[in-house]
Amino acid sequence: MSVRGVECSLQGEVTIDIEHEHDSKVFDVLSMPIWMYDSTSCCNIWGNRAALKLFGLREAAFRACQLDRVRSLSPVQQQKWQALNARIHALQTGREQLNLTVSHEPVPGFLELEKEHNVVLKATLGKAKVLIQGKQQTVCLIQVTQQSLTEVEEDHPRMVAICNNHPMFQFLFDDHGQLLTANKRAMYNLKEHLKDSDGYDFQTYLSMGECDGSLAPDEMFLEAMRAIFIEGKHCHRFPQLRWSKRHPGKFRWVLFEMWPLTDPITRRRAVLVCEQNISQVKALEEQFKRQNRRLEAQLEEALAQRDIHKPAIDIDTPADKTLKLLDKIMRGHDVGAREAMELRDAILDAGDLRQPVNFNEQLMKNSQTVLDSEVSQSLIQLLSSKRPAKIEEESAPVGPPSESYSGKLPHLRIAATQPVTQESVHRLIAITKDMPDKMLSVLAKVDDWQFDAFELNEVSNGRPLSMLSFALFKRFEIAEKWQMDDQKLAKFLMKIEDGYPRNPYHNRVHAADVLRSLHVLVLRGGLIDYGYCDDINLFSCYLSSIIHDYEHKGVNNDYLVRVSDDLAVLYNDRSPMENHHLAASFQLMNREEFNFMPKAPNKLRESIRKLVIDMVLATDSVCVCVCHSMFQASVCVCVCRPPTSSAGSKSLNRSPLDPASVLNDAHLRPVDDDQKSFVLQVALKCADLGHLSAPRKVHRTWVQYLEEEFFRQGDREKANELTVSPLMDREKNGITKSQVG
Repeated sequence: MSVRGVECSLQGEVTIDIEHEHDSKVFDVLSMPIWMYDSTSCCNIWGNRAALKLFGLREAAFRACQLDRVRSLSPVQQQKWQALNARIHALQTGREQLNLTVSHEPVPGFLELEKEHNVVLKATLGKAKVLIQGKQQTVCLIQVTQQSLTEVEEDHPRMVAICNNHPMFQFLFDDHGQLLTANKRAMYNLKEHLKDSDGYDFQTYLSMGECDGSLAPDEMFLEAMRAIFIEGKHCHRFPQLRWSKRHPGKFRWVLFEMWPLTDPITRRRAVLVCEQNISQVKALEEQFKRQNRRLEAQLEEALAQRDIHKPAIDIDTPADKTLKLLDKIMRGHDVGAREAMELRDAILDAGDLRQPVNFNEQLMKNSQTVLDSEVSQSLIQLLSSKRPAKIEEESAPVGPPSESYSGKLPHLRIAATQPVTQESVHRLIAITKDMPDKMLSVLAKVDDWQFDAFELNEVSNGRPLSMLSFALFKRFEIAEKWQMDDQKLAKFLMKIEDGYPRNPYHNRVHAADVLRSLHVLVLRGGLIDYGYCDDINLFSCYLSSIIHDYEHKGVNNDYLVRVSDDLAVLYNDRSPMENHHLAASFQLMNREEFNFMPKAPNKLRESIRKLVIDMVLATDSVCVCVCHSMFQASVCVCVCRPPTSSAGSKSLNRSPLDPASVLNDAHLRPVDDDQKSFVLQVALKCADLGHLSAPRKVHRTWVQYLEEEFFRQGDREKANELTVSPLMDREKNGITKSQVG
């Protein structure tokens, strides 16, 4: 036998004559297991005495083929074993070494351990040469370099040191509450209080101080044991009030945290209990509570002072007052008898719970101090279903007549109303696909808060409504989503546009401006982000604004009722103009030549029709108070009230106007379809007055057009020998003076 370079580690090559018994005993003196494995035959061909002792086998069993054992493994284990065997086979042809950590997984060359099954072996595998019957053969030499128990981790001493020196009390109790062990600080605490830890249990530990009054020590113990060992909670926490050791006569707050564990000695269930002092945290909580109570008291005082200086006109409806009172009760505030009596009187005096109490009388009472008398009468006519009471003419000079006569109005180009032809339809579709630069420049500003609809009218050659509508439908792919017929859609839009008369104000330019204003409210006002406007609602919004003044007569509903117009008779004096806008538009859509949604399901049509009807009817000025009251009740109360969950406390650290934080608040999103409808109704009402946000020059022009339309109604009232409506007499100042303030 010849041996070269054997040093308890594989360096260089080893050549052994395993058939020479005297030579092989040289390796038996080594206490470290060494053996040889042939990856081709899958068997050990030789091993020293330490190797045989490691596996508890005789030489014949040690050298048996390992394939029979491999066949009994699972397919996954077989695949791993074969892959590792191929890797070992590659070692026999090279000069590399392989370091392995072997525990329970089958490894080529390693046999099952009969004793100490928790032993982990670390071994080095390398190339070796062996003489068998005088022939040299290359095999794998396996050398075990380390044996260790799995329970003894390398960082165990470090973990013990950390635990023992941790400033927090840490105890380990079994599932009956008996103490198993504790860290140094906890043991010192036991000796200081109980002098001895023998027989010490968790229930005794809980009874060392005073409880917070909610649970007795035995109840806290049972609850903790149930949470950990029965309910299987990952962590159980509870606070406790105790006597202070450092400050006799005072209390301190402690927090217990309990974590389920397995006792590494007995392998039984256990619980790790950690105690930490939270007195400072509790002190801060009390400080915040006192501060909160002080702020609430200041708020109540401020609200009381505000009630002393009530506004001249109270627009709160009885329903609004009731909701505010209930909300105050739910917040835990006291409600005085005076408030309850005022609410009772408001309900009894109200004819409609959704209308302000004595609204007409309030306006007329303040007509000489707060508002101009004619402005008051005009508001009554617009906002109330009751006719304004006739008042005496002003004794003071009324001043010069308004300068906004029709002859001095800015020129407004409107395309002549002609039958919609196939050629005009093709022209509209073509121009939206290949727009001139001027038109593109104007449309690039439709997402801005301020906009000039008159400029849009000029660049579209008097076709602002159809051109803007078709462009928006294409931009948001509404036509493609519901397979609309482009030809019929364009024809319908142009027909609706031609249905807007040449009124000074209620014309196609106004309809285009309302469409554009509602588009901005939806897109940039947060209605899409908050979830109020999906695809169906977006189309309904656009359609509502397009048809909302279709075939407008240039007069208000009050005039139609007074002259018994056919529309007032048809709709029983209830929103005759708005009902006509809807009925005439839907009748047009039902005609085959204008039915641009032939493939839309009936359910979709019904949803769109319902929302459009609600939105357009809400544009009647008489509905303002009712709509506002419903909006306040269903939307504003929910939005303004902070969420009651624990996550709501985070909102105290950020501004309610911060978009990045507001969009994440679930309480700002709609709760049902009715709430969505109210928000969209209010959005259309705002868009109907969208020129209020336009540049000053543009808004002034709109007011001039509206004033001229009112004057024309006044002229018709004079011709019919009717009392001229407030602010509509051409011989006096018109609505211009209502803009002051």
